[in-house]
Amino acid sequence: MNKRDNPYTPGAGRKPRTLAGRDQDLESFQSLVERLDAGSYERSLIYTGLRGVGKTVLLMEFDVLASEAGWATTDVQEVGSNADFRTTFAGMANRLLMNMSRRHRAKQRIERALSVVKAFSIAIPGGVEIKLDMETSSGVADSGDPERDLADLFREIGEVAQANQMGALFLIDEMQNLDARSLAAICMGFQAISRAGLPVAMVGAGLPDLRVRLLSAKPYADRLFSYEELGRLPEPAARSALIGPAAAAGAAYDEEAARQIVQEAAGFPYFIQEYGRELWNFAETTPITVDDLDSAREIVKDSLARNFFGTRFEMATDTEQRYLSAMASLGEGPYPVGEVAHAFGVSDQRRASMHRDSLIQKGLIWSPRRGQVDFTVPLFAAFLKENHPVG
Repeated sequence: MNKRDNPYTPGAGRKPRTLAGRDQDLESFQSLVERLDAGSYERSLIYTGLRGVGKTVLLMEFDVLASEAGWATTDVQEVGSNADFRTTFAGMANRLLMNMSRRHRAKQRIERALSVVKAFSIAIPGGVEIKLDMETSSGVADSGDPERDLADLFREIGEVAQANQMGALFLIDEMQNLDARSLAAICMGFQAISRAGLPVAMVGAGLPDLRVRLLSAKPYADRLFSYEELGRLPEPAARSALIGPAAAAGAAYDEEAARQIVQEAAGFPYFIQEYGRELWNFAETTPITVDDLDSAREIVKDSLARNFFGTRFEMATDTEQRYLSAMASLGEGPYPVGEVAHAFGVSDQRRASMHRDSLIQKGLIWSPRRGQVDFTVPLFAAFLKENHPVG
């Protein structure tokens, strides 16, 4: 059991050796590509879920599948919470067009579209002009209105893709970071693409409240995208995610050890990878046994505390950390905000609202429905109760 041969890959956006439990998602994406290739209509995809369920990994797999189908892609782009989203989209549009230009088809049309991208970037207040060796287009995507300009930009991309007989794919991660105006512009842009029947698609991913944010931005967003929720893996898929990488590397687990690991990891892909990594490094021989698990459990917990839970807890201020601990003290979520406020130590929930809103903005908690909050990090409550009890 050489550490150099360890087949497990816990980490943000690290693809596991075995992508278990996502066959239906891969089929849905393949159908999206095939339908748009055939000139038919299909809605773009939005994936939501807690931290560590594999949203980024799935987007990376879609990137590979789209490229294999001959599409131009942006690669997976994480949307920042501070920079103007139009800067990100200008960069993605430029990347798509450069990818398309490699085919040497419709060269003049691509150059015209690049001039539109240049105009779009100039229209961004305080933005940096994309340096392209061509004249700046006038009258398209340069009004300064985010909704109108992004729709113009999408149409340009779509028309070039159509002329090149290929598709174009935007892959956007952490979409919950976008504000309402940005989400509204994206909705308007893809509505324009839909009406024109152009081969442009988007797969976006974000925390569980992303769908509500999109609907708040544009009420028709429920008909514009197909929404999928990524959660914990069912037991057979979780076992496959644990056992598959080891088997490919010539190792195994005994039945009871595999059962306990899947149960303790609660079916979350990141936790399965973390258990697998630490147990591989700890065990001296195969198969990995319950005794190995019992001996290495504290190592796994320490690794999760440092690399997953602790880093997120440190994102919060001291007062916000106390609010998180107050939530955890109530058991399993979701948590009524009034009860959290009481555990936090205030009689009026409005006195805690500033801290609650800040934690939502930081992506540490979310609101499943009005008057409730819950963690975006799975098993966070158990970690907080053990390591940071309220009071």
